[in-house]
Amino acid sequence: MKRAILNILFLAFALTMVGQKQELSVAERNAQMGFNDTIDRLADDFVFVSLMVADPTNWRDDILGMLGHAFLRLQCPAFDLDYCFSYESENVNTQFSEYAQGKLKMGMFAIPTDEYLQDYRHWNRAVHEYRLNLPPEVETRLWEIMDNKLSRGLSMKLDLSRRGCAISAVHFIKAALQDIPIVYPLGTRYETLSRREIMYQDLEAHPWLRLLYGILIPNDYDKDCPIDEKLIVPADLAEIWQASTLNGKVFAEYIGDVVQSDYVEDTKFPLLTPQLFAWILLLITILLMTLGVIGWKWVLLGFQFLVGVFLLYMALFTQLFTSAGWLMLVLFNPLSLILWKWHKYWQLPYALLLLIEALVLVCWRHMLVDPAYIVLLLSYSVLFASESIKHAYVLYKKKK
Repeated sequence: MKRAILNILFLAFALTMVGQKQELSVAERNAQMGFNDTIDRLADDFVFVSLMVADPTNWRDDILGMLGHAFLRLQCPAFDLDYCFSYESENVNTQFSEYAQGKLKMGMFAIPTDEYLQDYRHWNRAVHEYRLNLPPEVETRLWEIMDNKLSRGLSMKLDLSRRGCAISAVHFIKAALQDIPIVYPLGTRYETLSRREIMYQDLEAHPWLRLLYGILIPNDYDKDCPIDEKLIVPADLAEIWQASTLNGKVFAEYIGDVVQSDYVEDTKFPLLTPQLFAWILLLITILLMTLGVIGWKWVLLGFQFLVGVFLLYMALFTQLFTSAGWLMLVLFNPLSLILWKWHKYWQLPYALLLLIEALVLVCWRHMLVDPAYIVLLLSYSVLFASESIKHAYVLYKKKK
């Protein structure tokens, strides 16, 4: 971006701070700043600011874009400037291990709007534009803030909880507004739900990803915070800003789609959900353990071992593990298979422990307790209890 042109914008902003707007005409004010033109740099239409929201993408292509993407568009028609300011990062899909270890970088980029939107046309992702009703001095201040962010480049740690696309837009706007408050609507879910709960609701149509996010979402997503800090999903941000006001005016107004798309998202619930998978596993376990099929226990122990190794890796070597993951380690850990040689000593207490955990979670009626995990607890409780009963029966037969 041409910083010389941006300096024109920010000199205008400086004058607003010393009260020159009311006393001088446009020509006089420009002459004092060294400009030989009649462009009103304090006019309402000198700078336009828009929130841009792109539709979600397939998680296989971009796991970070599965809930959409938000970025800011800043325009200055007088100088033919039109840029999209967006946080971009290294590719998570191809570098997930580095992402999990907190090694990936992100940074702010300003890209000409036509150029930036070409990618969305290629991906067939619609982009919706919402014009923000900001005072002129706030719009100019925002441009300065965004320009300063550009100088850092791809140098920041990829941190979705603090620098996600939607929450970053909120932070930039708040910084530009300074002490001017956005009045948010009352009676919304953002007043009562945590950020984790909001994401859970938004991922309702993706039960497998919701299960994964339950492990990977940071613990601070459970903490209480102001409404604006909960606007972490792009579509939610657009929705709530349209219902908010600034200085008595509607804060955000939908003005159209800058990229059209004929893509229709498949909203059908998947045939095999985590909960259905868990119930099938429980029924098969009860049936096969009753029939005495020995091989089935090794299938369950192998599954438990593999998931346990994955969770331990996430816990010990990444920065993504959360309290939900630690809870799942009660069931999914590799010790059962490793210590199977001595299973007669620990399998009954362990079966009781899993049953107690399942009962506690049933009583703890909360959306973050995935029903699939409770059913899996029952499956493994049946496995270890049946093995214990079998061992006791063998001992009984020997005594006779």
